[in-house]
Amino acid sequence: MDTLDNPLMWANFLLWSICTLLILICGGISLKLANQIKAEENFPQKKNLSTWGYFFTLLAISNILILVWRFVPLSNQAVDFIERIANSLFYVAVFVRVLDIEKRVLNRKRYYFSSFVAVSIGINLFVPPWFLKSISPWQVIFLILVTIGYSVFPVIYFYVSRKAVGEVRSNALKASAGAVFLALGYLFRPENVVAYQGISQFGDAFITSLYISAPIYIILGIVLIYLSFRKIKD
Repeated sequence: MDTLDNPLMWANFLLWSICTLLILICGGISLKLANQIKAEENFPQKKNLSTWGYFFTLLAISNILILVWRFVPLSNQAVDFIERIANSLFYVAVFVRVLDIEKRVLNRKRYYFSSFVAVSIGINLFVPPWFLKSISPWQVIFLILVTIGYSVFPVIYFYVSRKAVGEVRSNALKASAGAVFLALGYLFRPENVVAYQGISQFGDAFITSLYISAPIYIILGIVLIYLSFRKIKD
């Protein structure tokens, strides 16, 4: 358990709380806007907004659970269970978005990328978090699996930006960059790379910096995505 007995942890807790609140607000706005659109008038836009709303809501729940297992005194079994659920919910949120991209943007009937994400969900549910954080070939395999599944998220919007002009291009680039920042923020949380502590002084300094940079990356990602997703014509 992390304790709020030093300024670094306080800053991390505050940034993570701000990040969570921001995600909740974005989710609420997305779902509200979706409900204001009549399906028969603009079903694709309604579906797009709803999907973003579910995405943000799942991320917010994941963040809240991360705050719980990190800062609330719990048994080791409870920490393990809550961390599994929190990590799995992140990948469920990604699954919702990736599946929507494959169905609406790529027009596929076979969902390869979302299948990789679905496998990632199962791994997080059934494999102990400490094992996934341990330095091993299995960790590399897991990261490759996650990268393949998640990659369609930023790549498809970058592809749109290459084909589009004007505001559509700008918004697609924002969404692509936002997805990258989001991935960096969640992947490089300090608790995910704890096994790399002690390898070098530079590595330890980098891990310490993640207490500040990781939530900032997530905040940047959320803001960029929010500023773009309602206007992308996909």
